[in-house]
Amino acid sequence: MNASGPIEGGSLDIAVAATPARWAPNGGQWTTDELQAARAVYDRLMVRDENDQPVPELLAKIVPNASFTAWTLTIRPGILFSDSAPLTAEVVAFNLKAQQNDEANASLLAPISTVTATDPQTVVVTMSTAWSMFPEVLTTRIGTIAAPATLLGFDPRPVGTGPFLWSGVDEAGVTTLVKNPTYWKKGLPHLDAVRFVPIPDAADRVTAAIDGKVGMAAVDEPRQLVRLESVQNRDSKITIHDDRNAERPKVNIALETGKAPFDRLSARRAVAYATDRADILSKAFAGQGTIARGMMSDTSPWFVDRSAPARDVDRAKKQVEDYTKDTGLPLTFHLFVAPGTTMERVASIWRGQLEQAGIDLVIDLVEPATLSLAAAIGQFQAILQVGFGSSHPDFYEPLFYGIPAERTAVSSNTTRYVNPLVTRAFTDARSTADVTRQVDDYGTVQEQIAIDLPYLFLVQVREVIVSSPKLRDVTRWSTGSGVDGLGQDGATVSLAQLWIAR
Repeated sequence: MNASGPIEGGSLDIAVAATPARWAPNGGQWTTDELQAARAVYDRLMVRDENDQPVPELLAKIVPNASFTAWTLTIRPGILFSDSAPLTAEVVAFNLKAQQNDEANASLLAPISTVTATDPQTVVVTMSTAWSMFPEVLTTRIGTIAAPATLLGFDPRPVGTGPFLWSGVDEAGVTTLVKNPTYWKKGLPHLDAVRFVPIPDAADRVTAAIDGKVGMAAVDEPRQLVRLESVQNRDSKITIHDDRNAERPKVNIALETGKAPFDRLSARRAVAYATDRADILSKAFAGQGTIARGMMSDTSPWFVDRSAPARDVDRAKKQVEDYTKDTGLPLTFHLFVAPGTTMERVASIWRGQLEQAGIDLVIDLVEPATLSLAAAIGQFQAILQVGFGSSHPDFYEPLFYGIPAERTAVSSNTTRYVNPLVTRAFTDARSTADVTRQVDDYGTVQEQIAIDLPYLFLVQVREVIVSSPKLRDVTRWSTGSGVDGLGQDGATVSLAQLWIAR
């Protein structure tokens, strides 16, 4: 940093795969690029500190009752939206109710009974059941606060309390955001503008970053990660920001446990024993990433080592024999895969591994929208997907929720796997603030998943942010609570504190 501190002014170009299309926080899941853009325009009720713990941001404080069935949210005073409207409890309550009505959040927010603004600065959220981890939810898209007109779709311009204002999109699809002169964090932002430049091809985005045509980009394509490391080792054209201790999304296979063949444990064990994760990591990901050993990463404080079976072809063949003996049928199934070079490569490698154990796999390329529908209504046998990137296990409760032997037409429980031990563990963890007890509960969850195998976890993907060496304080920022914030949230960073060295 300069002796005189950050330099004011300048514009930052960020390379993205596509022009941000969805700005409303209640409009379904954001892509990484959309999340990065949202972090420029909006603030959240809670954020994560440098120790990955939730702390108040737009909130001054958040307090539960003794049973964790009610939470009192106190809004930080004096905050304005970019259109000069004040941030009030009524607006926060409106946002939380809008999130309840978003189908993508329905299962996760099911415990919420009422959301009430009790005075201009106070919101009370009541629950039908205990939910001690409620503050965790407010660090996500669900806690992102937008003006009511944005939530309702009345105004296409996103209006938030964040450091930048939406300015427009030009004919090339470049989205420009300009400095918010009334931003509530005094002295911020330092930049005059941020531009999101659409560059569809991952190789072209990396080239633009290396050549200095853009100042920042998120990268997760394996070949481009190898390329970036090579460039960084040769010269100082770029800086790679890579939090290897962070929770990362995991390539996994969801198995529909309610229908053949995976309604039988022998079939699930067969594909598990036949799977060689190290081979997939090496061949499909060029070694970029790590082997996934469960729904949480090895570095997570919630991780408990209950790994799924290691590759053992002989045991896989034995499970295939047991399946055929019980059913009179060969072990064969269809795998749904969204089109894309890396995922198709993973499916192809996995098919070869299964063949060695006498398992016949048919790969079906399915468009993402159709794949999501198939997952919701249970019309599949296996799905290759990317997920489980949340920092807290509580976010996965909807994936295992249900009543044994009851199959609803639409469910957030993709695999239709229901285990009373898992259900009780999630419920108990939500009823306490005792971390030791929660660790035990989540250990039970991970152990049962490893035994019953509704999911096969393959590879934890690597995501980095590459930036110009002139871009400073990329992962160093201060929360509204005055403590240091989490440097990287997935493959996104806070933009308010960034500045460009001359």
